[in-house]
Amino acid sequence: MDTIAAVSTPTGEGGIAVVRVSGSESFTVVRSVLNRPIGEVESHRAYHTWIMDGEDPVDEVVVLFFRKPQSYTGEDTVEISCHGSPYIAGRILGLLVRKGARLAGPGEFSRRAFINGRMDLTQAEAVADLIRAKTEASMRVAVSQLRGVLTRRIEALREALIRMCALLELELDFGEEDLELVSGRELLSLLKESRKNLSELLKTFLRGRVCREGLRLAIVGRPNVGKSSLLNALLARERAIVTDVPGTTRDTVEEALDLEGLMLVITDTAGIRHTDDPIEKQGVERARLAMEEADIVCVVLDGSRESTEEDGALIEEAIRRKIHTLLVVNKSDLPGRLDLGSWSRNPSVLRVRYVSALYGSGIPELIDTLRDIGLQGEMPSSEEVVLTRERHRDQLSRAETCLAHAQKSLEEKASQEFVAMDIRAALDHLGAVSGKTTSDDILNTIFSGFCVGK
Repeated sequence: MDTIAAVSTPTGEGGIAVVRVSGSESFTVVRSVLNRPIGEVESHRAYHTWIMDGEDPVDEVVVLFFRKPQSYTGEDTVEISCHGSPYIAGRILGLLVRKGARLAGPGEFSRRAFINGRMDLTQAEAVADLIRAKTEASMRVAVSQLRGVLTRRIEALREALIRMCALLELELDFGEEDLELVSGRELLSLLKESRKNLSELLKTFLRGRVCREGLRLAIVGRPNVGKSSLLNALLARERAIVTDVPGTTRDTVEEALDLEGLMLVITDTAGIRHTDDPIEKQGVERARLAMEEADIVCVVLDGSRESTEEDGALIEEAIRRKIHTLLVVNKSDLPGRLDLGSWSRNPSVLRVRYVSALYGSGIPELIDTLRDIGLQGEMPSSEEVVLTRERHRDQLSRAETCLAHAQKSLEEKASQEFVAMDIRAALDHLGAVSGKTTSDDILNTIFSGFCVGK
């Protein structure tokens, strides 16, 4: 492949910047800008030298050479550590381009690592996730995926299906000789076991996605029950305007909070009620949209007042939409008049918590509850297998559907050709997760989301 170059460190001033070069001519290109000749390059060794632009010294640097295939990309690769000036890093990059390299595109180094077999597609995605990790949970699931934990689980599923395909192909090849190499009952048992393992993996998606992206919480309720006060209490700072005037919040307000390792993305919404005000109507519509997009809806109720039809309608709406619902009874510092009745016993209501957003009582317990719901009890371990991306979930769901069709064909004693065809289709979907059967268009989409230089 041609030789590419990019600055791998973030834009801005720092102690050092790193310029990365990879490709068949990377050693030649880099040696052409050094102040002293380097003979036979020793891999994984650091060289202290100067970058030169003709007779002009540019910067004092440390250069590391990595011979293929023992490099990040699987190609001859060089990393130049220079002083962390954006101008100096850009000057060195420009020199390398003049000497024959070209500017790398987003994620091109990682794409080459994938193409050259240094990592599979899930591991390449984990690199991007690790760079963007903002919490302990997101870091842990990215590290697990980068170490190949998900890859090994997918490969185990593929190997089981490949064995089934091989048995079916033998049956089809020797069918005329009336030899039964594997019984239909045995094949059905193997197929059910694969479906079970696939189903268990699919169940990890919610936990994995929440660990990677954060738990989305929508705070809803009728006007003046303390939604914005609750947001401020959770954030421990004054983020939203709070007044005694109903309808103060007209638009959604979104903030992120690190819950001891789990990202909580909170959306405060306008009070939901019937209104003829066109601006407030839009706020109510956005509040309902926030409910749809949330993992959990926190319905805030005023504990100092009796429940209203609007309270009941809002809880029923959340339950009807099958949204995980948390009831938060606010103003616990005042005499209680609210009767929850049967709402607290509804199976769609996860928990009921009593707080005073004004004085902060009950807030630590509410935070613990949200963290417990998001992590499903505990922080992910480095060996835990979870699905973190919709792409993974979609392909595995398609594979599970193919296996369901294969099982139905077996049970109905249909031709084994149909069974084999469905199992091969499931194999293609599993291969798409790890990149064994992925189109260039999909690869372009995935790697375009990477930063340049990685």
